[in-house]
Amino acid sequence: MSDKIEQYNIKNLMDRECSFCEGLNKIYNLKTKQYKFEISKETGNGYFRQIASGENIQVIDFDMTFCRHMEVEGMSRTPHVDMFFCIGDGIEWRFHGRRSKFELLNGDSFLAKTKNKENVKRCIYPSGHKFQFIEVKIHPKKFKQIIQSIENEWRIFCKGKYDEIFYKCKITPSITVVLQQMINCPYEKGLRDIYMEGKIFELFAIYLNEAVYQREKRNLVKLSKEDISSIYKAQQILNNNITAPPSITSLSKMVCLNEFKLKNGFKEIFGETIYAYVIDRRLETAQLLFEEKNMQVSEVASMVGYANMSHFALAFRKKFGINPGEYLRNVVKQ
Repeated sequence: MSDKIEQYNIKNLMDRECSFCEGLNKIYNLKTKQYKFEISKETGNGYFRQIASGENIQVIDFDMTFCRHMEVEGMSRTPHVDMFFCIGDGIEWRFHGRRSKFELLNGDSFLAKTKNKENVKRCIYPSGHKFQFIEVKIHPKKFKQIIQSIENEWRIFCKGKYDEIFYKCKITPSITVVLQQMINCPYEKGLRDIYMEGKIFELFAIYLNEAVYQREKRNLVKLSKEDISSIYKAQQILNNNITAPPSITSLSKMVCLNEFKLKNGFKEIFGETIYAYVIDRRLETAQLLFEEKNMQVSEVASMVGYANMSHFALAFRKKFGINPGEYLRNVVKQ
């Protein structure tokens, strides 16, 4: 790929012979379809790997834990568009010439578009933390092609700032499903390329639609920062207990928010009621179990909290347009 994003320069501030930085430089400047780097036992455990590299698009999957504090400094010498999804412990960056730091917490994401090359930035990796994130890099030429057909939506999203854009938002359940499908792509070679390119477009479409929606809804939310923090905590509790979620009364006590604010604030922030959110999350979890574990319908229904098979089948068909049995036979096992 002649226009592939390259010219990255990354170094460890405390160890010039850092194999981790060598791996980062290799993967960011890579010109092959797939690459995986295993973290050495002396440094920690885990890996990072390139899971897609199409025409001017790169997707990297990180899953790492370090046994010692790491500080990595680097920069890109070429403009690009970044989408970054934090699905593990939080991660922190510091930029030269700026006093403030930038951090992403678990469940955060950002989309950034730079006109020029980046400033030098330092990434902090404390020991013992589990860093899991997905990074999507898109060359400006490819990105321009993508947004040509969605000019109205893009204009709403960027509010006239087309060259320098930075947008941060929460990872929604729909985005989580697509990310997991990308991580666990079942295909190889040419089929993998087609599948991954489609998923990247799907990811961008969902992200843009939900980001615009979140921005519009945020203008209507009349909640304090503490209230909003409590609502996101409630979301996390629901995510961790999706098969047997607490009642509204119990949940409101757990996050120290009255039921009225919890119910109405949750709907304003996430665009659906708590009940609808739980149902959607259960069904999306069921879809992932079908695709990743190849489990039977009855097993999946039970695992996501449905005691009644007909209720599960009806809800699944309503969301995905197909019965779970047909989905398992004709989509997963094809």
